[in-house]
Amino acid sequence: MQKASTSAGAKTAGNRKMQKSPNNGAAKAQKSAKTVDTVTDSELLYNPPAFLTAAEKERRKYLQARVRAEGESASTSSKSNATRPTDRKRHLQAEDPLPADANNNDTNKGGKVAQESASTQAAGTTKRKQPRSQGLEQTSPIMVNGEALACPLVRKSLPAAGASGPAKSCPLPVKRKSLPPEAAKSCPLPSKKDSVTKSPMTVHEAPKVDSATSNSNEKQLATMPVDIHKTDSIEEGRRVLEWLINPVAVNQFFADFWENNACVVQRKNPNYYSKLMSFKMIDDILMRNRVEFGTNLDVTIYRNGKRETLNPEGRAFPSVVWDFYAEGCSIRILNPSTYLLGLRQVCSIMQEFFHCLVGANVYLTPPNSQGFAPHYDDIEAFVIQVEGRKRWRLYEPPEKADQLSRTSSGNYDQKQLGEPIIDEVLEAGDLLYFPRGTVHQAITEKGHFSLHITLSVYQQQAYANLLETLMPIVLKKAVKKSVALRRGLPLHTFHVLGEVQRTNRCESRDQLVENVQKLVSKYLMPSTQDIDEAVDQLAKKFQHEALPPIILPEEKVRTVFGSRSISDQEGNSVCDYEFDTDTSVRLLRANILRLVNEDDGSVKIYHHVNNALEYCKYEPNFLEILQEEAIAVEVLISAYPYYITVDQLPLKTVARKVEVATALWEHGLLMTEKPFK
Repeated sequence: MQKASTSAGAKTAGNRKMQKSPNNGAAKAQKSAKTVDTVTDSELLYNPPAFLTAAEKERRKYLQARVRAEGESASTSSKSNATRPTDRKRHLQAEDPLPADANNNDTNKGGKVAQESASTQAAGTTKRKQPRSQGLEQTSPIMVNGEALACPLVRKSLPAAGASGPAKSCPLPVKRKSLPPEAAKSCPLPSKKDSVTKSPMTVHEAPKVDSATSNSNEKQLATMPVDIHKTDSIEEGRRVLEWLINPVAVNQFFADFWENNACVVQRKNPNYYSKLMSFKMIDDILMRNRVEFGTNLDVTIYRNGKRETLNPEGRAFPSVVWDFYAEGCSIRILNPSTYLLGLRQVCSIMQEFFHCLVGANVYLTPPNSQGFAPHYDDIEAFVIQVEGRKRWRLYEPPEKADQLSRTSSGNYDQKQLGEPIIDEVLEAGDLLYFPRGTVHQAITEKGHFSLHITLSVYQQQAYANLLETLMPIVLKKAVKKSVALRRGLPLHTFHVLGEVQRTNRCESRDQLVENVQKLVSKYLMPSTQDIDEAVDQLAKKFQHEALPPIILPEEKVRTVFGSRSISDQEGNSVCDYEFDTDTSVRLLRANILRLVNEDDGSVKIYHHVNNALEYCKYEPNFLEILQEEAIAVEVLISAYPYYITVDQLPLKTVARKVEVATALWEHGLLMTEKPFK
């Protein structure tokens, strides 16, 4: 690599002599008396005589070394100042800066940043252009006069090969042609009307509050209880929901909005959700974790009325992701709670209140673009605007059967949608809730990017899901008990029933229909026990899907997660805990486990203590216990959130009481009232 630099430098020096320019004549006229020496040096370097004296040979070696050093210096300078396509885009962003809360920049200093960027770019164009780097270093903001450019996530080029070994990088996707700045990167929404025609679905807007009141409420709701180990996890989930939708009261929310109407909360407090997610946190996630395209992250764009997913294969390196973003693509992180502790804590606590998985997706959308086509989902959605702003339009479900839909829809064309029932711009700190089946679309405005989180709740939690689980249980039991259900169908059944025979009005057809209806009404009415069994199966599914609990410091010293064993002088393991009949215990969370009687007669405790941070990555976690031990678990469930002593467990012997309590504690399901240490 060093020879290549020398050769390039020598060629550059030679070109300076051979190429003619309008200034060549003036330059020659200004030469001093040393011009002869300079010409002689040039001849020695590029056109030496056949025979050289010893002094001329030494002089030529000196000149070659000097040209080599100049060539290396020019190569390094050219590389550091080369202007890449991504840099040019970010320079344009610096001229038209994002809102101050995007990168914590002072917008009043934007002019100085832009001037510095312009001068840097101009200097770069005077030097030889270098190939675009495909490598990746530790990403950090490029600072100019102490300020970051409009996008702080600028990639650095890898050092030149040879300086610190060969460059190691992941190849970038095939470069797509960027749209001109004036071209629309998405299908624009219709212009916002002064008054939107309301549909039968009533939409209420939460009352606005001033910043002082909102900040006070935020601090009050964010304060943890004094005795964390005595709190009820369901009430804690309610408290987090109250903070999320503040100032709307929880009771009002469920009476007026839940599964019925959209709800907009506008606070004028841009920092309300700022601790959950930020632009910089996304870059940290990409740098510190192996984030995979398609598995953990999607790149999407909506243009010409069509949504496209542009995921390459492999790891989502920051350099690749930010190139897509600079070209107008939206970035969706599919499992942000895996990487962000604060967001995971919100989800894990709220799942206690909703008794189902609370999922989260993060959406980062560049200015004047749209990542997804109009559609509806099968979830109750809480849209949390963290940074920037985004315009949302909601529409009634196209068909009555789509209301509270159990499946997500395909993409709709703008012409298929009627007048919106809501048309609002969410700013940082605002929230939007809408029920499943609500068609929605969102677009960023010119000059404004958007970063929002969507919390998803109550997916597949309908009565229909219960009945889908319940009826097979009922039918299985009924078939066992009733010989009438096991009798064969009449021989002429196919000739009198079916779509083709619908117009066939005969006595045998009517008799068959009546017989089937009587069998259903007589044998397929579920009992209370059947319904309990079906609900247990749904709860078992929740244990498999749920996020693992986040153990707080006050809980850690009372659980197995804070236990440490030591060895004695003989090398034996010595535990730092010991249970007796006076030890007070309770469940770690209200929904930490589910006691299930299986079809094979076994009794199992399903739990989510050891679940992965990724959705259903492992098989369900369970403990199998004896039938006579189930009563002890039932007492613990009934006593929550209060503590009971080990002696209060309804088991036959003291030894068995201590043994069961110890086993449950060692699996992370119980917490003691007092620390052992």
